[in-house]
Amino acid sequence: MKMMTMPNKDVDDMYSVHGHAGNLCRASIMEGLEKILKLRSSYQADQPICIADFGTADGKASLSLVKEVIDIVQTDLGQEQTIVVYYNDQPMNDFNLLSKVIQGDRQDSGLSGCSNVYPVIVPRTMYKQCLPDNSLDLAMSAVATHYLSKQVCRIANGVFMGEADNNEQRLMREQGKTDWRAFVIARGRELKPGGFLVSLNASLNDDNDETSHVDKGNHNLGKFVSDMARDGVITQEEYLATNFHSHYTRTAADFQEPFSSTLPEVDKLGLELVSVKSMKHYLQHPLFDIVEKDETEKMEYSRKVVASVFPWFHHVIRGGLSFSRTEDEKQMIVEQYFNRLQAYAFAHSDHKPYLIFTEVVIQKCI
Repeated sequence: MKMMTMPNKDVDDMYSVHGHAGNLCRASIMEGLEKILKLRSSYQADQPICIADFGTADGKASLSLVKEVIDIVQTDLGQEQTIVVYYNDQPMNDFNLLSKVIQGDRQDSGLSGCSNVYPVIVPRTMYKQCLPDNSLDLAMSAVATHYLSKQVCRIANGVFMGEADNNEQRLMREQGKTDWRAFVIARGRELKPGGFLVSLNASLNDDNDETSHVDKGNHNLGKFVSDMARDGVITQEEYLATNFHSHYTRTAADFQEPFSSTLPEVDKLGLELVSVKSMKHYLQHPLFDIVEKDETEKMEYSRKVVASVFPWFHHVIRGGLSFSRTEDEKQMIVEQYFNRLQAYAFAHSDHKPYLIFTEVVIQKCI
């Protein structure tokens, strides 16, 4: 079974288009925006509306939502209203690609067609303050906070947190707790009084379900790596170096913790936890609803599954490979990994992929 390692731009990327959490938290973003606009006083008319997307990656997934926010703001406050859009991600992000997305390749794409809108790229970890105090009206973040700010252990017998032993999981949970506190406090400093943070986060739901792109869960994504080590495609050292450093098993209580533990800085900033809501989102595509798929449908299904995993996992495979390997070797290994994933998805095409998220809404009191 042959596939393209890099899904081309015409492929329906299930992760960005249908599965991206930014679209799932649209209602909360619009509700927060409505309150922000109502609170805006006449003396603030000459001040810009400032919004930010934290952990934006290439900016594609949030683009339609950002443009909708811009349209609502300028419909309410006038086309002359200045808007600043901050795009944040870690310094090693591909900001060249982000710049191209922001600029757009057509008159109606990107933000180039929006008047009085000024995009700004902020290359800094989102676990530190990225913008001045009291400067931000609306902060958004989707499918980003599960990434840990640093590696705290090497998962010896797997790739994912769920495969880690008790001590490794403890270290990752502790770092996840520290990171979430830091994220909340940093955004709290940046928000203007009355401003909102809407964050959708990879998590467990109330039934302890985990995201499952493939049959029997995402732990199988790690099994393909161990199979490649067993088959001699990668070395044992490369297998050990292939770790997904993320805490995707947070619960509602974990997201509430900065407030339930009454951190002094959270109280001092005047942050209010508006809501915490978990959800189970099935990826939407007609193929996923077909129970008895024929061979052609199974092939297309398997390609859709790869398209839902590739954007966030290909760098994990590549990152574990030895520096001594050539780029061609690395490309071949990454391609072989996704060939194995596609073959598995083809053989288990009755599985309907789903994502688990927890939406957290926070407001800074006036």
